[in-house]
Amino acid sequence: MKIIGLILMFGGFIFAVLSQIYIIFSAFRLRFSAGLFCLLVTPIYAFTSDLRKEMNINIALKIWISSILITIAGVIVLSCI
Repeated sequence: MKIIGLILMFGGFIFAVLSQIYIIFSAFRLRFSAGLFCLLVTPIYAFTSDLRKEMNINIALKIWISSILITIAGVIVLSCI
């Protein structure tokens, strides 16, 4: 169980970081101010604003949210040991 928890936690973290970097670069390509705000406030800004439609990053946002949930699942598995 410990190995499964570590894999979930580490894999979720890696996917969260990679998708967040992709969202930030996409926001910088669209507008500098949007990219700067995404860099400072995290991609939640892209999720709640109209940038989601303009940048076509729905898949990246879904991966980002699901990777956070996978990381939380890994932490829960590790805490049950």
